[in-house]
Amino acid sequence: MEHTAGGGGSIVSAHLASSDIGNRRHQIFPILSEDQFEVLLRYGERRRFAAGEILFRQGDRHISMYVIISGTVEIERGGALGSAIMGTHGPGMFTGEMGTLAGRAAVATARVVSDCELIVIDEESLRTLVISEAALSETIMRAYILRRVAYMQDQTGGVVIFGARHSRATLILRHFLSRNGQPAAYFDLDQHQETAALMERFGVTAADIPAVVTLSGEVLRQPTVRQLADSIGLSPDNLDGRTFDLVVVGAGPAGLAAAVYAASEGLSVAVLDAKAPGGQAGSSSKIENYFGFPTGVSGQALAGRGLSQARKFGAEVAVPVSVSALNCEGHVFDISIDSGEKVGARSIVIATGARYRKPDLPELERYEGRGVYYSASFMEANFCANEEVVIVGGGNSAGQAAVFLSGHAKHVHIVVRADGLSASMSRYLIQRIEAAPNITLHVRKRIVELQGDDKLERICWQGEGDQVKVAPARHLFLFLGAEPNTAWLGDCVALDDKNFVLTGPDVGPDAGRARWPLERPRHFLETSHPRIFAVGDVRSGSVKRVAAAVGEGSAAVQSLHQALASDFPPEPPPA
Repeated sequence: MEHTAGGGGSIVSAHLASSDIGNRRHQIFPILSEDQFEVLLRYGERRRFAAGEILFRQGDRHISMYVIISGTVEIERGGALGSAIMGTHGPGMFTGEMGTLAGRAAVATARVVSDCELIVIDEESLRTLVISEAALSETIMRAYILRRVAYMQDQTGGVVIFGARHSRATLILRHFLSRNGQPAAYFDLDQHQETAALMERFGVTAADIPAVVTLSGEVLRQPTVRQLADSIGLSPDNLDGRTFDLVVVGAGPAGLAAAVYAASEGLSVAVLDAKAPGGQAGSSSKIENYFGFPTGVSGQALAGRGLSQARKFGAEVAVPVSVSALNCEGHVFDISIDSGEKVGARSIVIATGARYRKPDLPELERYEGRGVYYSASFMEANFCANEEVVIVGGGNSAGQAAVFLSGHAKHVHIVVRADGLSASMSRYLIQRIEAAPNITLHVRKRIVELQGDDKLERICWQGEGDQVKVAPARHLFLFLGAEPNTAWLGDCVALDDKNFVLTGPDVGPDAGRARWPLERPRHFLETSHPRIFAVGDVRSGSVKRVAAAVGEGSAAVQSLHQALASDFPPEPPPA
């Protein structure tokens, strides 16, 4: 059995001793003072509960935060493989985690053990509290974030996945849970002895995989990502018909930065993403050239911080939500999403980023998830332990993957068409690659063929005029260039010849559907259509770096404030 770590919950001391954050228990479970109770009572009400009462059940959404004045509350978390008492909260302690701020499903059940007097603070009041009370906000937010981290490290809970190592559908579900911080116990058909007995227990056959057993014991056979998200309470509430001041499409660094700044300034904000917060950067094992993190930060950790900030200020971050079309007629834009729902937006920030380009290789899709990968996480690293791997690409993502995988694989081969890496990769990564004894760079080469039966077994590459080299490598990682995710935009905004979004001075006088219709000039990050902005990798001419994306996301908010003020002037007070 393998465990996929994720995020989420109200865990207590029983499972912290073995984790590497166990020595921060005083921050995970701080004891509030009576003076702090007085502040909390401005946002909630004092209520009494009798022993045996349930405050909330695992899976409940939009739960309140409970602060214990007297008495004790027991926390129990159940799962498909059993349940466990996680511990108790006593006087001065409080319930909740980051999902509480977002109205997501509770990850445990809270039961009153002895008669309690509690301060009950509902979801909306809690958001007001963490914005308004700086000192208390720091205590609560730190505890909520650390509880989520501890929950990620706890391997006793979460859903159960039955799958196969060389099943692309299995890999997609596991990636989704991991990237969205949801723990899962994974049982492989071929690798784990206990799998057959467990599958028989839940009535799952080999034809059903990938199959998921939810915390309530429901069996999902070959579920879609959205079906899985709905079953575990991760998907958003009904969005149909709701209108926001700003809708950000894409939850990468640029999109999350825009959401944080806009929500913190009082705008109603929704962020829509098809996969997970963090975008392409979220899959990076370590980012070492981002300002303020001298020892580096993983892409998922950086995304988690951004997500926490956005939700702190009240932004609705909705995953997995795929945008299918944009109707830019009228004063309020209509955004169609894959569920059939429509969301209204007074302004839009396009932050859909770019995906890695697929090389023109025969039968490439046949091997995707069966030896061909587009990210290098711990999951893929486990697949290729002590084996040879091939990486194609000369950018920073490829360099980060090579350095990371070299700590797991027997040998890492980097294949590039160029003469070297200096034109496209940061110097610190080149130095790491040059110093690694198990990384070899192959210049002026290209992959020409993939070989294997039901999975990848051999990789063939060739240089100009050279003979084809056949490498017995069963793992190929592709980090080739970028293709923008702009198909959903239709003809609403002008694109360049590679389908990246044109903004500001790069928009020609005749670009887009019509000439610029307003007297005011176009803002630097504004597209050919008023009140639609583009930031990050999806923008034509952008610098493909995390810091630049964050800067653009925050800068766009200043401009859209001005755009909203001119296009939606405040109504005069009644006479």
